[in-house]
Amino acid sequence: MIFQLQELDKAGLKLLPMECRSCGWWQGHDDGWATASQADSWAEAALESFGGWGKLAIGDDRLLGMIQYGPAGLFVRSGDFACGPVSTDAVLLTCSIVTDSVLGSVRKSLVTAALAELKEREVETVEAFCYEEGVSGEDCRLFSQEFLRDCGFYPVRTSKGLQLMRFELGGVQPAKAEKQKSRRRILARIKGASPTPAPAAMCESSNGHAGRLPVCP
Repeated sequence: MIFQLQELDKAGLKLLPMECRSCGWWQGHDDGWATASQADSWAEAALESFGGWGKLAIGDDRLLGMIQYGPAGLFVRSGDFACGPVSTDAVLLTCSIVTDSVLGSVRKSLVTAALAELKEREVETVEAFCYEEGVSGEDCRLFSQEFLRDCGFYPVRTSKGLQLMRFELGGVQPAKAEKQKSRRRILARIKGASPTPAPAAMCESSNGHAGRLPVCP
């Protein structure tokens, strides 16, 4: 499927499902934004400090998927996990949705586009949280461990059912051969990105906030 990517900013928010527009979980608001002005203030701060805080995939005049990311400081929830904290200079991938479970290439293309853009901006480290291997659970606020591995991320720390994973844009770090191979593959895809996304595995979860995450005090 051919689709276009655009920035997630204040204009792009209007294309998201209502539950995403009202969600402020990663910003530290468990039950969503208390007021519209509170959400606007965060958006203004994000735009001023970083620019657009994600990407949207649009095809056939409809939303196909979304990924949110930005400096860890924008997302105070990232400091609540025992497997954290995120590196102070890292950009954090926070959450992602796809609107149809058969759109297997959309989420991978969104991550690939995000990594390509961040590399151009000379970001050195990208991190994301996922469930630990063997821990069941699906939530749009976390990525699948298998999916992140397929994108070239490697585990950093694990605690209480969650794992912090990392992708180095600034240079290859010592790692096992299979991790090096996976990261070389994604970097090659970034350098030779095609307008038509390549098929890839993805999380089956497409929306909703089912279940509670193991948030650490």
